[in-house]
Amino acid sequence: MTIFSLKGNKCFTIIFLLLVAFLLYALHRTDFQPFKFQSSTIIYPKARTELPKVSRICNFPPLSPKDALEERLLLESVAWPETSELPSPLSLELTSHPAHSSFNILPARGGRQWHVGDQLEVSIVISDFKGQPKKFGGDVLLARLHNLTLGAGVAGRVVDHLNGSYSAVFPLLWEGAAQVEVTLVHPSEAITVLNRLNREQPDRIFYKSLFRSGSRSQTTTCNICLRETKQPICDFTDPRTGDPWFCYKPKNMSCDTRITHSMGGYKQNLKAKEDKLFQG
Repeated sequence: MTIFSLKGNKCFTIIFLLLVAFLLYALHRTDFQPFKFQSSTIIYPKARTELPKVSRICNFPPLSPKDALEERLLLESVAWPETSELPSPLSLELTSHPAHSSFNILPARGGRQWHVGDQLEVSIVISDFKGQPKKFGGDVLLARLHNLTLGAGVAGRVVDHLNGSYSAVFPLLWEGAAQVEVTLVHPSEAITVLNRLNREQPDRIFYKSLFRSGSRSQTTTCNICLRETKQPICDFTDPRTGDPWFCYKPKNMSCDTRITHSMGGYKQNLKAKEDKLFQG
């Protein structure tokens, strides 16, 4: 078999001629129209002043079918197992405790050695302060496999078996030693509290806006929805996206005098001993 090769100059000449032929063909076939540039200006409507009309904390209009589907898919992607209701009074001794919990690395299939590309599986058992294994899931666990010397690490995929036991699966991505680390971020009892707060007090995280007119200035509370009061509301809903945003109207000042926006804070609204569930 004979292999033919083209010298650099001949190859360049052929490519150049092909490009010229293509451009001539395109010029002949194309009906050019002059470009018309139009300037566009986005005009934002001024903030509207409204009296409170809501009978609930949030009273949004219904979503379109497309947005409703997107919302459902998002909620399903972050869905969390249901957790048990907390007893009253709360007994911290029955809550998840990392010092009494444990994990074990399961042997490789067939008893062989580990190789890069394999899956490492870890079995996790969560127990309470008395050392008794939990009977239900819902704990927030963070599992990682790492090697400090190599500066390598990978997060594990945690599976909740809903009975107090969990599995963490890691891909083996490097050669050498590796250390497994499992962290209890939140006990399941803390998730129960967070779910209650989200359901009963969705506005516990709030924001502030500063209104200024001349030498006068006032700061009011803002959020995507506001509780019903006798105070008028400034509507700053985005005219393009429809994303809602409202602020309580400052007294004797226009809604158009808002100049800054900042984080206001959050209300804990925790019951007795519940704050202990969020302490390390």
